[in-house]
Amino acid sequence: MNSYREAAFQMGLLQTDTYIEDTLDEAATFQMPSSLRSLFAVMLAFCSPSNPKHLWEKYETELSRDYKKHSSLTGYSSEYMRMLVLQELSKFLEQMGKSVNDFHLVSDYLGVTLDQRITKEIETERSVQFAEEDLLMSSKFNAGYIAIAEASSGVAASILPGGRTAHSRFKIPLDISETKACQVSKQSSIAKLLIEAKLILWDEASMAKKETIEAFDMLLRDIMESDDPFGGKVVVFGGDFRQTLPVIRDATRDVLVQSSFVNSPLWTALQKITLTENMRAVMDRAFSEFLLRIGEGREPKDKDGKISL
Repeated sequence: MNSYREAAFQMGLLQTDTYIEDTLDEAATFQMPSSLRSLFAVMLAFCSPSNPKHLWEKYETELSRDYKKHSSLTGYSSEYMRMLVLQELSKFLEQMGKSVNDFHLVSDYLGVTLDQRITKEIETERSVQFAEEDLLMSSKFNAGYIAIAEASSGVAASILPGGRTAHSRFKIPLDISETKACQVSKQSSIAKLLIEAKLILWDEASMAKKETIEAFDMLLRDIMESDDPFGGKVVVFGGDFRQTLPVIRDATRDVLVQSSFVNSPLWTALQKITLTENMRAVMDRAFSEFLLRIGEGREPKDKDGKISL
C-alpha cells in the first residue's frame, strides 16, 4: 500500500466515494473539461475522498478531453496531456491551500514544494489588482504591505479586490459546532501569509456566527504565539447589524441574536467606529444624484408606483 489512507480503504474502514462519483458523472455530461477540472479540485480539497487515486484514474480521460482535441497539441504524448491537467489541478488546489502531491494521484508528479507554495500565496496577495479610486489617497499608503480581504458571504467577497470568503481563506469548518479549530497548520502557506499581513479586513461580519470569528481569533493567537485578541494583528470588521444576521435553519429571533458577533466575549475588546459618509455616493456622482432624486420624490415611477430604474 502507498499510504495509510489506501490501506484503511482496502480494509473497509473508510466510506466509499459514491456520492463524489455521482457528482462528477453528472458534471462530465454537462460541463466543459475546464469546469470539470475546477470541480475535481474542489472535491479533492473539501470532500475528503477516501480514494483520490481511483477518482483520478476513472476521470482522467474526461478531465483531459479538450486538450486531446486541441489542434495545437496534436501529436503530443498522453503523458504530456496528463502533465497539463495536473498542472491546472495544481493551480486550483494551491488557491485552496492544497497541493496535488497531497492526494498521490500519480507517483511521478513533483508539483511545487512547500516553500514554493508559501512564496506563491504571498506573491498572489501582493499582486492583487485594484482601481485607483478604491484607495482614494493611495499615495499616503505604504506600498508593498499585505492586506487580506475576506467576507462572510460569497457575494460580498466578489466585490473586494482579491477577496475570498472567510471560510475559504481560513479553512473554518462549515459546521462550527463540531470543532472551533480552523484547519490551518502553523507550517502552511496560509499561516505564513497571515504572519506577513499588516491588515486583515472581514466584511459583513454581522452575518457570521460568533463561533466562526472566535475560531479565527484562536487561529491567529496560535500562529502569532500571542494571547492578545486576534494574536495582536490589526483586524477590521465591517457590517451592519440592522441588516442580515447569521442564517440558521429554523432558528428563532432570539437564537439569531445570541449567535451574532455582538454577543461574543471578543466584542468588548474591539474599538467601535461608526461610518457616516456614503463613499459610493462620493465616488459615483450618478448614484448620488439618483439617491437625491429619490429623497426629493422626483424619481419616475411606473403604473404600480414602483421606482423606475
